[in-house]
Amino acid sequence: MEESGVITRIERQKSGAPRYNIHIDGTYRFAVHEDVLVKWSLSKGMIVDTEKMESILQEEERNKVRQTAFRYVGYKPRTLQETKRFLSGKGFAEEYVIQVVADMETKGYLDDRLFAGNWVEERRRTKGYGVAVLRQELLRKGISPTCVEEAVSRIEEEDEVAIARTTAEKRYRRLADQPWQVVERRLGQYLIRRGFSSSLVRRLLADFRKRHQEGE
Repeated sequence: MEESGVITRIERQKSGAPRYNIHIDGTYRFAVHEDVLVKWSLSKGMIVDTEKMESILQEEERNKVRQTAFRYVGYKPRTLQETKRFLSGKGFAEEYVIQVVADMETKGYLDDRLFAGNWVEERRRTKGYGVAVLRQELLRKGISPTCVEEAVSRIEEEDEVAIARTTAEKRYRRLADQPWQVVERRLGQYLIRRGFSSSLVRRLLADFRKRHQEGE
């Protein structure tokens, strides 16, 4: 048999946070965020039975997950997988984590396709990384292979060559006084680690070999 009671008092918490203490039949029963208070139109005199109270508390838990997620993505852009891992790590129920992340994706707060595109542009601009490293980074962040390939496929070949050449030039300056065998090994390994293809690295090394020999 379900029990019911009447909300006899609603008071805002003194912490300054938008949270409210709910009293039923003169006794404190639970606290909710302002969003939940408004969504359920909680007010003094409202009758609350066991089923309704359970639904309110479930919504309160979802709202906690939602608020935590918004704070997390508010610091910087995140992927769907990063957000799921973070929320799960906070101990929230998987059911609410999945619901909140799905809702954020639907409303555009989480967008792996957009994230991947922006990530590629930013990392190429600030780090000078090649396609291979960018692909690995995005996959580690939980971006689907389809979205990853879509993002890196936008990179024009001439842009990849230009970035690789700029990256190689900076490194070569630090190695120019070494014998070519040393330069070739260190410069080649460095460019591969930066994510450039072996064929592109060979092309660049051929150019730098000629330049190095002319300077000897």
